[in-house]
Parts: sequence; structure tokens; C-alpha cells
Amino acid sequence: MKKMNIRFIAESAIIAALYVALTWLLAPISYGAIQFRISEALLLLVVLNPKYAYAFIIGCFVANTTSPIGWYDMVFGTIATLLAILPMLKIKRLEIAALFPVISNAFVVSIELGFAFDMFALEAFWFNVLTIALGEAVVLYCLGIPLMMALCKNETMIDLLELDNSHLSKRFMFSLPNCLSTVIGALGTIFYVAYPFLERAVLEDDTESMQGFSALLLTKEQVWLISFIVLSSLSIIWGILTKRKLKLVGNMMIWLGFLTSYIFVGICFKEALAYPYYYGYILYLVLLAVTFGYIYYLEDLKNKKE
Repeated sequence: MKKMNIRFIAESAIIAALYVALTWLLAPISYGAIQFRISEALLLLVVLNPKYAYAFIIGCFVANTTSPIGWYDMVFGTIATLLAILPMLKIKRLEIAALFPVISNAFVVSIELGFAFDMFALEAFWFNVLTIALGEAVVLYCLGIPLMMALCKNETMIDLLELDNSHLSKRFMFSLPNCLSTVIGALGTIFYVAYPFLERAVLEDDTESMQGFSALLLTKEQVWLISFIVLSSLSIIWGILTKRKLKLVGNMMIWLGFLTSYIFVGICFKEALAYPYYYGYILYLVLLAVTFGYIYYLEDLKNKKE
């Protein structure tokens, strides 16, 4: 019993820390009315193992301690996570369980923003509901579900995390490489739309403030930046439709394309070199390379066993 308690505490601490780390590392897209909190994709682990519920509630609270709106996010954000997780504990279908964080965050966080910024107009409230729900839905359905399906295809991860995939096995539509290719491509799309590569002073109502610019906003100045969304789409399509050898060559080319585009951002926009989060994008490129390397490593192991 004591060993089980120690293991539970250790696993919960690791999961909570992972949630916090992802939120902080991707801070520019983790807070506010328009957000893509990538760490929320992990919430679906609760469907596969309910014991992780505590970890996510604690992780959400800790992650929100650095929120730009302070204690509001610590209180309301944690409540939103709690309200989402409670019904998820009883649901065994990922696509239905994913609805609860979308609904909970959309309304609770919108109420939070109303209190934090005195925005009680119905138009502002429903706009926040729409944008937060959209961001949450993209993360959970485009990242979360494929990620959980990928984990449940890996026997090592199933044993390590004690995942119950019995109710999912008959509904698997994609192989492990296809699931992870979808995750990588979806993540690249989110980064193109929302992740800032640089920061500039913007004048609004005679007040100067600093604003982050994503690849999408910068595309107006440099059309070639659309290559990021093109490469992200190719990652999904190529990963699903091609066979192993072509998949390997294609993914290597896609990774080199991302790397080249990333370098050219720094060449064309000198201010990006002074912006800390510009360098954060390298995390995505490392993830891309490691993930595809892991895919082929698993396939090799599988082929040797057969």
C-alpha cells in the first residue's frame, strides 16, 4: 500500500509538472481570450486513467500562478478544470469527454475575464465564449485525441501510465505514425496562427503597448511565411497517406523545411532575434525530429518482433 501511494504521488507530480511546463513554455498562447493551451490536450488522460484527475487540478492551479490576470486565473481556471474533469471521470469515449473542457473553459473563463477587465457587455462575453471554445476544441480534438490514440498504440506507455484502452481498441482508425503525424501537423498550424515570433510596439488610443506577432500576422509583410502552414498540412497528409520509406524521406524534408523557414524569420525580421519566444519555436522543431525518430524506432522494433 505504501509503495502504491508513493507511486501515485510520484506519477501525479510528474503529470502536474508536465502540464505546468507546457503551459509556461508556451505562455504566449496559454492565457487570455484567444488561447491555445497545448497542455490541455493531456486532460484526456483522465478518460484512460481517472487517477490523474488530481494532477491536472493541481497542475492547472500552479500553471495559472504566472497568468497575466493573476488570482482570477488561479481561481476561475482551476474551477473550470474541476468542472470539466468531474463528468470526464464517468465517460469512456474521447470525442464526448473532450466536449466538457471546451464548454467549461468557454463559460467559466469568459466570466473570469468579465470580472478581471470589467467587461460585462453581452457582446464581449459571447465573443470570449466563442474564441475560448474554439481554441480549446482545436487543442483537444486536433491534438488531444490523436495523442491519446497514439499512446494507446504503444504497449510501453500503456504499462507505464496504466492506461485502460479496452473501450477504444475497436474505434482506432489510425496507426501510431499517423496519429503522431496528425499531432505534429496540428501543432504546427496552431503555432502558425497564434505563436509569436517577435514583439513590436503598437499604438492604440494614444497608448503604446507591446504586441506579439505570429507568422500569420507577419505573412502580410513576407508572403513566404505561409510555408509554415503548408508544411504543417503536408505533415498530416504525408503521414497518413504514404508508406514507410516515403514517409521517412518526406518527414525529413518537412523538418528541414520548417528549420529553413525558421532561420529565415530571423534573417528577415531582425527584431525577432531579441525576442525570447522566437527561440521557443525551436522546441517545436526538436519535438518534430524526436517524434518522427521515435515513430520509426517503434516500427523497427515491431518489424523485428514479427
